[in-house]
Amino acid sequence: MRALVWNGPNDMVVEEIERPSPGPGDVLVRISKVGICGSDVHGFSGATGRRTPGMVMGHEFAGVVEELGPGAGGEVRAGDRVAANPMATCGECEYCRSGLESICPDRRVLGVNMGKAGAFSEYVTVPVGNVVRLADSTTDEEGAMIEPLAVGLRAVNLSGLRDGEPTFLLGAGTIGLCILLVCRSRGIGPVYVTDLVRHRLELASALGGHVLPVEDHPLVRVQEATGGGVPASLDAVGVSATIRQALEATRRGGRIVIVGLGAPTVDLGLYDLVPQERTIVGSYAYSNAEYREAARLVNERVMDVRPLVERTVSFEDTPRAFLSLSSGEDQSVKVMIEVDTSRTGR
Repeated sequence: MRALVWNGPNDMVVEEIERPSPGPGDVLVRISKVGICGSDVHGFSGATGRRTPGMVMGHEFAGVVEELGPGAGGEVRAGDRVAANPMATCGECEYCRSGLESICPDRRVLGVNMGKAGAFSEYVTVPVGNVVRLADSTTDEEGAMIEPLAVGLRAVNLSGLRDGEPTFLLGAGTIGLCILLVCRSRGIGPVYVTDLVRHRLELASALGGHVLPVEDHPLVRVQEATGGGVPASLDAVGVSATIRQALEATRRGGRIVIVGLGAPTVDLGLYDLVPQERTIVGSYAYSNAEYREAARLVNERVMDVRPLVERTVSFEDTPRAFLSLSSGEDQSVKVMIEVDTSRTGR
């Protein structure tokens, strides 16, 4: 099968590799569409050091069940259109038993550290329990967007924000805009959104965000509008500057949820944290329940993720697309890879 093999910083090529076979309890999925995550772009450039040369990345995908492995029964059948939670956990530790699968010590993520072949390929295998069926009205692109939507859902759940409460959202990339969609669906707002990229702010505005370009002094604007700060801020960037702004924009006793991983280490102003008893919470991935909730929200069209997909590229053009994304030349919110061309239009 064809796969996009990452051989080192800025080096990705299309190669033929062995097609996987589903093991016990697994299903084989023929990939239709797969999204390029910001973490994939950082992995491509070598910035994070979390990718191994020779691997195949990719974890945001939708496709068709091709084959079921031994014991992979249940509701899923060959031919079903599906998306899948790319994370595998032990299912037995205290975290898994408590519905906190994302912090399982044995978690593995497809396209990161689970096997060799991720979803930047024609086929992947995943546990049958990770698979969700797509509604007839749900496109393959929307199915691939379930994964980032689940990340945004988790961040909002951890924020504790409620209907009618304002929030400050830093970053209007894919995850930031997924957070905005979740907030808007729950009546959380105004959602004050800031980003360095103008067209991302334009999209955030179209989705109902109250946008604050950096030249408009967003921190001052949020403090003035809320009279002391928001109950919780959500940082979908994760660098020193955004964490500092999130702290200062959050009221005393409030919460800062960091979902962005823009830098491996950051400077933290303790005088902006401790005396005001603010709380910083890390948000990583999602639980199994949150992934399935995100799938329901997409399948039932409670949330429309389609505006976030701004560009689709062919399998062969993907290495070039990665170079454009990594250099900043392409600032599209979500770039989708079309793997199975026979399903164009789905």
